Amino acid sequence: MKNSNDEHVGGAFIYSENPEELALWYKKYLCIDYNIATAGGASVASFYYRNDENAKRPLFAWAIIKSKYRTKDEQDSYMINYKVNDLNKMIEHLKSLGITITDIKSNKKGIFTRIFDPEGNYIQIWEANK
Repeated sequence: MKNSNDEHVGGAFIYSENPEELALWYKKYLCIDYNIATAGGASVASFYYRNDENAKRPLFAWAIIKSKYRTKDEQDSYMINYKVNDLNKMIEHLKSLGITITDIKSNKKGIFTRIFDPEGNYIQIWEANK
């Protein structure tokens, strides 16, 4: 698919059994200022960058979230999130290439699907609510 100006990496997510504790470690040792939201089990540091063509400021989320997709026995502990303009079109494209779509979910921020790369790494693709 052709990449547009609004399609970009939306975030990187570290899975943790204790997101708040890990966020405090990152803050102390790496000076990453996480917004700790214990109710949702996530700690998020938001970074904005300028899109020179249209002066939008896309968001990149660097988050530590409560483990729910990975178990302690699995070595992988992160997920990359890619933001797209049209998730349905992306799903059609991926299916046409033989990629399995594991699920489609929605929440107040948008709609999401996830896939795995050939080595089993978890990838989330989402379209923000408009």
